[in-house]
Amino acid sequence: MTKVVVLGGGPAGYVAALRAAQLGAAVTLVEAHDVGGTCVNRGCIPTKSLVASVERLRHARGSAAFGVVAGDVRVDFSVMMARKAEATATLRAGVERLLKGREVEVVRGRGRLLDARTVAVAETAGAEREVTGDALILATGSEPLRLPVFDFSDPRVMTSDELLEVDHVPDSLVVVGGGVIGCEFAAVFAELGSKVTVVEMLEQLLPGEGRRVGAALLQSFTKKGIDVRVKTRVDDVVSSGDDGPRLRLSDGQEVGGELVLVSVGRRPVSSAAGFEEVGVTVDEAGFVVVDEALRTAVGGVFAAGDVAGPPLLAHWAYYEGALAAQNAVDNGHLAVDRRVVPNCVFTQPEVASFGVSEEEAKAKGMDVVVAQVRFGANSKAVVEGETDGFVRIVTTRGEERILGASLVGPRVTELVHELALAASAGLPLRDIADTIHAHPTLSEAIAETAFVGLGRGLHVL
Repeated sequence: MTKVVVLGGGPAGYVAALRAAQLGAAVTLVEAHDVGGTCVNRGCIPTKSLVASVERLRHARGSAAFGVVAGDVRVDFSVMMARKAEATATLRAGVERLLKGREVEVVRGRGRLLDARTVAVAETAGAEREVTGDALILATGSEPLRLPVFDFSDPRVMTSDELLEVDHVPDSLVVVGGGVIGCEFAAVFAELGSKVTVVEMLEQLLPGEGRRVGAALLQSFTKKGIDVRVKTRVDDVVSSGDDGPRLRLSDGQEVGGELVLVSVGRRPVSSAAGFEEVGVTVDEAGFVVVDEALRTAVGGVFAAGDVAGPPLLAHWAYYEGALAAQNAVDNGHLAVDRRVVPNCVFTQPEVASFGVSEEEAKAKGMDVVVAQVRFGANSKAVVEGETDGFVRIVTTRGEERILGASLVGPRVTELVHELALAASAGLPLRDIADTIHAHPTLSEAIAETAFVGLGRGLHVL
């Protein structure tokens, strides 16, 4: 029986352990903290729990327009946070049950590679032990990046980890970084009543998305009263008085808030784990270098998830963890497929995308057709009162092959998967157009955009 040791119990690690056990391996999972990793405990799940709470708040506040008078709507932040903790605990317990059910041995402690087959574990109980396997899977994840300009000993300067544990809604919040994490927290706390300022050094919010996506989210944030400063960096923290830190910006202005969230990215957890000492190659940013089969430079040692490089997404980590496990157990060479990886942002409106954007296609000299339909033309969106946003599909001219899509609007984090499936399966745009979409549904916006791309749009001029 193949023995597999997995270092790290986050999305990549616990999925790798479950898949390896499913394939008949004897699996040991080493985790220093809670299984589930950042996603379950300090990322996706607690954040989206707060998003769900503020969604209820937003709907309650706007219910009068639908003929439902809710009266005095107020926020009980302690209940929101308790619900967040409960959701996190429930899903973490689910992961633990799965590992136990697949007979995965979970060793609690910090692991360090001794050689290509051995991990030394400093157990949380104080003991030390060694675990060995025929193959190792490195899945140590990532952590928030901490810029040296900020004094993180000041409890009012936070990463996303600390902001998820606050005990009150701050009067004001400065968000440094307008990426996915920063924008989600900005949307949540603005809805809760905080005065929010977002500072982003690049030209738009969500710099990884297309230009129109960034512009749409900027417009939405501005309508909500969020102060957005793009093409602006933080040069210094000029004071930290009783009213909170004040930041000097590159344009000479100052902004301050009761709390400051620093959300400028994440870095891999790869130092002090013995990787390089045993021959595993680590790049300048700290990411473990792997080939397309997730093999490192050391035979029998694989890496998956955030520590193996972008995209730093939980669902990509799930995918890589399962693939690494299969290659480790079967000595296989299955390669990752990076063509269609959905990216979802749970702001209001939501954002979702995958593949090649219009800007990327044009920069590469590709001959493409771009079709767009706004949600204002969608019956269900009008009925729901959620008409902001659009569906935008990029296809190859003539072949109508889907290269990518960008969506902004209601429930697009769910809608994107129809297009992702079509792109992954190589289906042309006409196959989406020829599929009958029920009426009235938001998914009709997908079909109408396909019709537009084929020159057959009926419900838009």
